[in-house]
Amino acid sequence: MLLEAEWFKLFALVLIRFSGVMATAPVLGSGSVPMMLRAAIAAATALLVTPLIAPLADPLPSDPYAYGFLAAGELVIGLCIGFVVTLVFAAVQMGGQIIDMQSGFGMMNIFNPAAETQFPVFGFFLFILAVFFLLAIDGHHVILRAAAASYEHIPPGGFQANGPAFGELARRGAWIFSDGLIIAAPVAAAMFLAYGTLGLLGRVVPQIHLFIIGFPLTMALAMLVMATFIGLYLELLDGMFSRIFRDLVWIGRVMG
Repeated sequence: MLLEAEWFKLFALVLIRFSGVMATAPVLGSGSVPMMLRAAIAAATALLVTPLIAPLADPLPSDPYAYGFLAAGELVIGLCIGFVVTLVFAAVQMGGQIIDMQSGFGMMNIFNPAAETQFPVFGFFLFILAVFFLLAIDGHHVILRAAAASYEHIPPGGFQANGPAFGELARRGAWIFSDGLIIAAPVAAAMFLAYGTLGLLGRVVPQIHLFIIGFPLTMALAMLVMATFIGLYLELLDGMFSRIFRDLVWIGRVMG
C-alpha cells in the first residue's frame, strides 16, 4: 500500500510537468485540440515515463504544502518547455504582421482557431506554414521527448528557482523581434522600393491616383515576393526550430 501511494505521488508530479507542456506548447496546446484529448495525451505520456524514472534519493513528502510546492515547480518546468517552442510561432506571427502592414493586407483579418485570435492574411499563412513544418519534422514528438529527457537532469521535485536561468530565458524572447524582422525583410525591402517608385511616379505624373493603384500593386508584389522566397522561409523555420530544440535540452539542465 505504501509503494502504491509513493508511485501515485510520483505519477502525479510527472503528470503535472507534462500538463504544463501541453498547456503552452504549440499544436499540442492549441485551443482547437479538445481539452479531454490534451489531458489524455498528458496522462498517457506520464504513465509511460513514470516507470522509467530513476529511484529518488529521498521519498516524496506527505505534507500537502511541501508536496504542493514540488508540484508548482513541476508545472513551471513544463510551462517553460512549451514556452520556448512558442517563441518560433510568435516570431512568425510578428513577421507576418509586419508584412501585412507594409503590403496593405493589414486591413483584413482571419480568425485563427489554433491561436483563438484574429490574424492578418500573411500572419495566418506563415503561422499555418510553421505548424505544417513542425508536424513534418515530428516536432511535436521532439517536444514530448524533451520533456521526458528532462528527468535525466531534473528529477521529480528537483526544480530550483534559478534566477540567471530565468533571465536567460527572458532574453530569448528577443528572438521574437529579430526573427520576425528577418522573416519580413524580403517583402519589406520590396515594399520600400515599391513605395519609393510610386512616390516618384506621383511627382512625375500627378494625374495618377496613387491611392487607387497603390494597394493592388503592393498586394500583388507582396504575394509575388512571398512565393519567390518560400524556400528561404522554410530554411529559416528549419534553423529556428533546430535552435529551439537545442534550447529544450538546455532548459532540462539549468533548472535542476
